[in-house]
Amino acid sequence: MTEDPIAGFRRIRITWERGVTRLHLNRPERRNAIDLRLAQELLRASLLERTASSGCVLLTGAGEHFCVGGDLKAFEAADDLPSHLMEVTSYLHAALSRFAAMPAPLVVAARGHVAGAGLGLACLADVLLTDEHATFRSAYGALGLTPDASTSHLLPRLVGLRRAQHMTLLGHVLTAEEADRWGLSTETVASGELDKRALEVAENLAAGPTTAYGQTKRLLRSSFARSLTDHLEDESVTLSAVAGTADAVEGVSAFSARRTARFGVRA
Repeated sequence: MTEDPIAGFRRIRITWERGVTRLHLNRPERRNAIDLRLAQELLRASLLERTASSGCVLLTGAGEHFCVGGDLKAFEAADDLPSHLMEVTSYLHAALSRFAAMPAPLVVAARGHVAGAGLGLACLADVLLTDEHATFRSAYGALGLTPDASTSHLLPRLVGLRRAQHMTLLGHVLTAEEADRWGLSTETVASGELDKRALEVAENLAAGPTTAYGQTKRLLRSSFARSLTDHLEDESVTLSAVAGTADAVEGVSAFSARRTARFGVRA
């Protein structure tokens, strides 16, 4: 008997359709706050073979809010908060590393409050779609804590150091309009249309050349950490390697024939 790969998940709902892995944070009563179990399930979801082989990962949140960061009730209940946070972040950060390294683009659909580690999840997105009434905040300083979930790494790269300092040190709460203007979000979506638009974007990406997308993701992220000369060399090597894939052959052929390319088909 084949074991159900999503058996035992309680904090996340997982579905697969048309090449899209949808991970739905499912703690609406806690505004999808991240506790130890949710962090563990997020890592487990990232390790599933079907997730790793999908054409796009879509991350959403149940209820009115995407994710407000760490679960403060769990913080208060912990006998040893430093050890508790080390354990939670070990699972959470391992999951984020997996998503960042996957060829599949990560689409995040954010509504309501996005705070703390939820902001980190939003920053990790390759495509961030934002409800027009969403807000973004760091929230760590108000708790006497420091950032996690990639926030201090990715936020300054997306919005600039001064603006990141404005959010993390001065507690500025970013509106959806500001998030769009500052370069944090990809697109602002009218209320009531976020889920539909997110699925549309995810399915379009899933139908694309996943290997090329994955290498493009890697090139973009690595560009901050090395010289132009080294990066140009990597671009040449990567372009040559990807040119030998079936998707590249199909893409070039379709362009020449003036037809729509049909890249790898996924269930």
